[in-house]
Amino acid sequence: MSDAAEVAELFRKTVWEVCASDYTYQELSAWAPDDIDPEIWAERFSDQYSIVAVADDGSLCGFASASTPDRYVDMLYVRAGDVGHGVGKLLLKALEAEMKGVISVYASDTARSFFHHMGYEVVRENFVVRNGVRIRNWYMEKPF
Repeated sequence: MSDAAEVAELFRKTVWEVCASDYTYQELSAWAPDDIDPEIWAERFSDQYSIVAVADDGSLCGFASASTPDRYVDMLYVRAGDVGHGVGKLLLKALEAEMKGVISVYASDTARSFFHHMGYEVVRENFVVRNGVRIRNWYMEKPF
């Protein structure tokens, strides 16, 4: 992904601005630290189907990525000011168009209701460890 630095910064800001009411400072710091390496992000996206959403002014307003062979939505983030305006829905539908069968996602507490609205059902509560901190999310699936 050629714009990995911009995508990494949107990720960091989105986690801190959109998820702040659902997670502690310690969880946010572990999940989206200040020192995200754009080269590592570019490598992460290299074997995934990735898309970005660009606003009329040319600024990045969202991005999403999926491992299409595994039918797994890896990331979907929308800039705080664009949440609730259909950007996430468009990004998710574009990912889903590349995958058939049961699609899965590990949704944050914040994103859980969005994915539910989009037809995903909670299979189980999940915990992931990021930078030594245990963070809750939800394993969800959607059949196609």
